[in-house]
Amino acid sequence: MQLQKLLIGSLALLTFMLQECPTWAARILAVFPYEMHSQCMLLTPYLQALLARGHQLTLIHAFRNCEIVKHLHSIRINDQYDTAYDFNPESLPLMSRWFEVDFMRKYFIKINLNVVYTPEVQLLMRSNVTYDLVIIETTHTDALFGLAPHFNATLIGLATCGSDWNLDTLVGYIPSSTLEPLMPSGFKRAVTLLDRINNWVLISEEWLIHKLIFLPSLRAIHEHFFGHLEQSFMEIRHSFSIILLNQHFSLFPARSNVPSLVEVGGMHVPKELAKLPPELMQFIEEAPHGVIVMCLGLDLQSRHLSAATQALITEAFQSLPQRVIWKYEDNVHPMANSSIYFSKWLPLQALLAHPNVRLLISHGGMLSILEAAHYAKPVLGLPLFFDQFRNVEIMREKGVAELLDVNTMTRQDFKNTIKQLLEQPQYKYNALKLSERIRDQPVHPLDLAVYWTEYVLRHNGAPYMRIPSSNIKVMDYYCLDNLLVIVGRIGLPVCLLLYVVYKVIVKSR
Repeated sequence: MQLQKLLIGSLALLTFMLQECPTWAARILAVFPYEMHSQCMLLTPYLQALLARGHQLTLIHAFRNCEIVKHLHSIRINDQYDTAYDFNPESLPLMSRWFEVDFMRKYFIKINLNVVYTPEVQLLMRSNVTYDLVIIETTHTDALFGLAPHFNATLIGLATCGSDWNLDTLVGYIPSSTLEPLMPSGFKRAVTLLDRINNWVLISEEWLIHKLIFLPSLRAIHEHFFGHLEQSFMEIRHSFSIILLNQHFSLFPARSNVPSLVEVGGMHVPKELAKLPPELMQFIEEAPHGVIVMCLGLDLQSRHLSAATQALITEAFQSLPQRVIWKYEDNVHPMANSSIYFSKWLPLQALLAHPNVRLLISHGGMLSILEAAHYAKPVLGLPLFFDQFRNVEIMREKGVAELLDVNTMTRQDFKNTIKQLLEQPQYKYNALKLSERIRDQPVHPLDLAVYWTEYVLRHNGAPYMRIPSSNIKVMDYYCLDNLLVIVGRIGLPVCLLLYVVYKVIVKSR
């Protein structure tokens, strides 16, 4: 009872603070240079909430079709370096580690250059305008962090894919764990000693790649466009007031934390859902055995799958008693019977909220995983790259998902895994328990994100939230001075003893 009163009190207090705290109408510049519709979906409610609070927003973006850009001053980035590419999922397993690293390095360089070479951005930089706050996607956009001091603004970040060891360092936090890699491919949950060694090797490799390959390239761009600033590249990198993390401990592994890293996973989940279109509603409610939803997101699409993979998926669906709603982006879709409903666009959250939807088949994107957890739906994951493997693996560890390789699975593998997820009751039970945990928060994550954004504005960047020494020396952080003393006190006597023994043996000969 006391806990319930505490939660209600916390909610009332935060609601009062959001309504009554004297935050002026701030001038905010938001920079989101990746052409990812999933990022648009995450960003839209956040920017809408800031607009509703009276703030003036300018958005630098690469979105082709995002509703929020119609409601604020926006600058669309010119993709003059051609970052778009024809996605082929079958080519991903053939990439070597170093080819992948080189591809990513070039991609991130192009992303950053596209922003600073966009004519409207250059005009903005040459103007006398200033901002109170710069909000930026933190993933490998280091060359753009200089926009904040250039416009005399406080810098905060929004991490679409959650945290990793590099993002932690941006607020001066240097965790000594190996739990959050930059590239989760090949990473294992540290259960055995061999797992820990494997993870340590991967993290060490990532550290070298980041320091010797990624950062020098991004630093060169920064020096060219922001070399006039008083702060150095590394000082600006460590000047974040807060970073909003699109994750939550109820789903992702609990982590040691600092005040300037704020978990807001689920902030894109609406407080009130829109109604389903009548046609979809009828299709779902007339399904006696329930409905399966297949949605591979907006950046990876079903049309990218090979014809053979599409055929085996269609055959498996038609052999099941459940109806299927399949997000398929082309006008010409696989031939199928009336049990499969094809659509170029789906209101995924409204679908997942319907009690007759029993399973989500997904690529494992961060937003889809958060939505499946929120609405208590088991997941069949078909991950292909980046964080998707980690996301699906986490859901599998929670007992609410299974994973298949879309490039090697057979029709029988696909069908049997679907039946396993539908027929074994522990998957639904675990999904319900996970949903209870992720919903059990004192305030909505969106309200939390808005509160901390305005908190930083009210307190002039809140520098006291950062760890005092952003550039903690390796010698100090790992207490190597103490280690040297210990090694000296133990090692020196041992060396002297060995020397004496050696002399005795030599003389005895």
